[in-house]
Amino acid sequence: MIQFTNVKKSFGNYLVLEDFSLEVETGQVFGLLGLSDSGKTTVCKLLTGLLALDSGEILVDDMKAGTGVRRLKRRLGYVPQVMGSYPKMTVFEFLHFFASCYHLEESKIRGRIHMLLELAGIRSWENSPMEVLPRAVMQKLSIVRAMLHEPKILVLDDPMMSLDLRTVAEIKEILLDYAEDGRTVFLTGSALGDFSDLCTHLSFLHQGRVIRKGAVSRIFQEISAQNPIVIQVEGKRTALLGLLKEDNRVKSISLKENEIHIQFKGDAREEAELLKKIVDAGILLHSFYREAGNMENILGKEDKGERSLFSYE
Repeated sequence: MIQFTNVKKSFGNYLVLEDFSLEVETGQVFGLLGLSDSGKTTVCKLLTGLLALDSGEILVDDMKAGTGVRRLKRRLGYVPQVMGSYPKMTVFEFLHFFASCYHLEESKIRGRIHMLLELAGIRSWENSPMEVLPRAVMQKLSIVRAMLHEPKILVLDDPMMSLDLRTVAEIKEILLDYAEDGRTVFLTGSALGDFSDLCTHLSFLHQGRVIRKGAVSRIFQEISAQNPIVIQVEGKRTALLGLLKEDNRVKSISLKENEIHIQFKGDAREEAELLKKIVDAGILLHSFYREAGNMENILGKEDKGERSLFSYE
């Protein structure tokens, strides 16, 4: 279990985390999402003991982060955004070096390395020097290195950043496979779509605090309900706007270029009823859909290109 309680962290006069509290249960694949420079890397470094907090408490099972460093490191595997490398070392030599640092039995090191390289799909790079590794292979190697000592908790700082879709999918498979044995995976990121089919639980970091958290299914239901329905109509919008104003489930109406955005308080069945009502009124539509969630919507960023016409409480 990971527990942050009222954590505060600043760098000089710059406050990064304030009253940051979060719990991650054993066996969860937990995603912490936030915009760039929101403090996600700081959270990872505090958790792994690489930074000292100003106040509050961080527990990893029964240990305080930053104390009992040897025991803590045995339980944690850390994948930073950018892994330091040894250009002339081969992949195998690099992994063997770190396995030795964790005092793994020499007789088991080679088999462990080969098994993890196979899992990550990079066994063919085993004898290649690190200086020639592509970005995707380097990121997988960073994950393999963090798994060497079979930690109970894997901590990954934005592991999908700047990777192609195929590599992202492969890394998700690696992490899901690792979590199958009841291990905990804690990862950060800024793209909501990267987490929907990976994590069991999510939280959102904004201005140094957690603003939303819960099981993925519940989070996405809440996000979907808050996102606007986007409608494109053939011809003039007058008739449609009049119809929408008369529906008490429509809480606001805004125009954005050739689209009408409405905040609609209703479930999927009621959305279908609204669509049928529009079609039955003889109004021709190009499209009618619920806008997908994104970080800006969740964190309340305004779209300057949108003009509000009506709002109802």
